Amino acid sequence: MPSSNVLAIFNPCNYWRGGYVTIPWRSLYQQFQIPAEELVLKQIDGSSRTDLPLQIDRVDPEDPSRDTLVFLLAKPIPPSGENNLTVSAFVEVDRGKSAFKQQSSIPSLEIVRGSNGEERGVRFVNNRLIVWFNLVPAPENDGRNWFAGSATSVQLDHQEILDQFSAVTGQWMNQDPEKRCLQVDRIQLDLKVSESQLLPCYEIALYDRPYQLISHCSGPIRTSITIASEPFDYHQLDPNTNEQRYLKGRLYRILSLYKDADYITEELFIKAKPQEEQDENGSTKQLDFAAWYYAYMDMSQQPQIYQKPNWFAVGSSYEPYAGYGFATNIPIDSTTYPSQDIDRRFSWKLLPAKSIKCLHLFMRSPLKDFDLRTEKYWYELIHKPLETEVYQKPYKKLADVWEQYQKQLGELQKKLVYAWIDNLPTASIQKDFSQTLQKTLDVQQELINVSLKTQAAVSELGVETQKYLWNNYFQPLQKQHSSSQKSDASKV
Repeated sequence: MPSSNVLAIFNPCNYWRGGYVTIPWRSLYQQFQIPAEELVLKQIDGSSRTDLPLQIDRVDPEDPSRDTLVFLLAKPIPPSGENNLTVSAFVEVDRGKSAFKQQSSIPSLEIVRGSNGEERGVRFVNNRLIVWFNLVPAPENDGRNWFAGSATSVQLDHQEILDQFSAVTGQWMNQDPEKRCLQVDRIQLDLKVSESQLLPCYEIALYDRPYQLISHCSGPIRTSITIASEPFDYHQLDPNTNEQRYLKGRLYRILSLYKDADYITEELFIKAKPQEEQDENGSTKQLDFAAWYYAYMDMSQQPQIYQKPNWFAVGSSYEPYAGYGFATNIPIDSTTYPSQDIDRRFSWKLLPAKSIKCLHLFMRSPLKDFDLRTEKYWYELIHKPLETEVYQKPYKKLADVWEQYQKQLGELQKKLVYAWIDNLPTASIQKDFSQTLQKTLDVQQELINVSLKTQAAVSELGVETQKYLWNNYFQPLQKQHSSSQKSDASKV
């Protein structure tokens, strides 16, 4: 099989693992020219091929570049080593009908509409979680209009997490009506009014403004929604003309619930257009923004709280030991607890970015290892997720390694020359010979280490290449032999 019909999968962790793989669909379609409905993926393991579950999500109808292919590996794969020099697994890209058969329930969503047909909320369901997410500010129509873009109920294994102590006693009607999470309370944007003047921020409240449901997707791997806030006005200094440019922007949020997951993933970004170009074909740009999150959860009056730069966790030391974890690719700027002196209120702010990826984890853990579980999800799903690319021929990969080695070799040769020059005596400066000799030895040792690493990488790639080529040699012969046996049997 040509190498162009294969995806290379990389596991950047230092241990075996499986999981989900995502890749932009547009670039893959341009490479293979296979329609989405005919795409078949098979994980290669020696001479065997295993059909994989997959789906293609159209997360933003206005932007096909965001279409995403998601698939689930059939088996754990080994580490790919430093700088992904070793391919952890191969996935064959084919055209036809998949032989994959779903063995268990798939995630689903239900869109709840009002009497006038407007979307009011979404219900996410898999075999672990049931999450009720609000699109409107006042879901109960009782005047309390601050629930837009929040989950007001999260059931883990059919038991409420957000008001855990009332839920464990069997109460439902008397649970705290303020409970919620996943809410982007507000966003902040910088206001640059001139080259020398930058205002602190421009703040936009979102908790009392309805969201629009842009798209929704469901498949064997995950169910997702894309929502957008109401448009807001914003002005920005044009770097080319040095004049104020007036924009109209919207915050987009993509929320996904995976099969068997006890977490929801989220991606946030802002799309803005000049006010004079508000048609569908107008040019869009992404803006830097800071997001403020808000949650109202009963994690006991003295919850366990753990915080690192890119994640934090909170949990109860008392039965039923419910907890919540938040992880992100953007550093957390600040956290506030208790917020406004109420022990159920949590708020946190992220540093500005054009795109934010985060994860909301729901736990029930008698071991009280809320921090370890949150850190593991951050590490595997956000910091070092499984990666993929169209497989290149081995000699291209080898050429990249050799080029990198040559650059490092050139730098080390320069160091050797400089060390030798430093060792030359001059009339005005006397060098410490032992110190210079040590420097020269250190550089030479570094040169040897780089050479050994390169030899190891080349050897590893050589083994990998031979394995791949031999597999593709024997497989057609085995198929041919099998076909001839069937033919002989039919003649008899």
